[in-house]
Amino acid sequence: MAERPLDNWLQERMRAVGLFSWRALQARAGISRRALNQVRQGKWGSLRLEQLQKLAAALQWDLGFLLRLNGHDKMGSTEPPEVLFSLLQPLLTSYPTVREIARRKPDWPAQNVTALFRSLDALLQHWGYEPIGSPLESVPFDPQLHQPDQPDIRPGDPVYIRFVGYRRGDGILCPAKVSRSLPGGLS
Repeated sequence: MAERPLDNWLQERMRAVGLFSWRALQARAGISRRALNQVRQGKWGSLRLEQLQKLAAALQWDLGFLLRLNGHDKMGSTEPPEVLFSLLQPLLTSYPTVREIARRKPDWPAQNVTALFRSLDALLQHWGYEPIGSPLESVPFDPQLHQPDQPDIRPGDPVYIRFVGYRRGDGILCPAKVSRSLPGGLS
């Protein structure tokens, strides 16, 4: 029988969420027996992001926590390329087609591509990165969190988030870019 290093962690969590068999976990997650066995063995390289997300949801864990169980920390220092690829696969496989459609049909609505970025959201969550602000949100200027587009913006001045920044814990990875006004045509 194959080694299953994650069984104890998974079984403890299963009990906590009212699942008392592998079959019950498989049914709640909506994944195949083969996929569940791969997870139990710590062999996740061929699993799709969607399968891992379903399993995490069935266990009421965030995806990042589930991935860390398999020996990958939030910093990505031991991140195998297969895990990164599984998180980015929907974007990587769709992007070339979307780029070509946009080249041929420049008036194609942006709403058609926003679903592609869910994989980036999952990757950011996995790494523990949190956005600073929301696009076009009005906030008071904070020089610790924001990069102004004008040198005369002072702490507390009302500004709009033009581009979000990112933080991990107390550390600022990049500040949010802010402006006194919204881009033209937006209100």
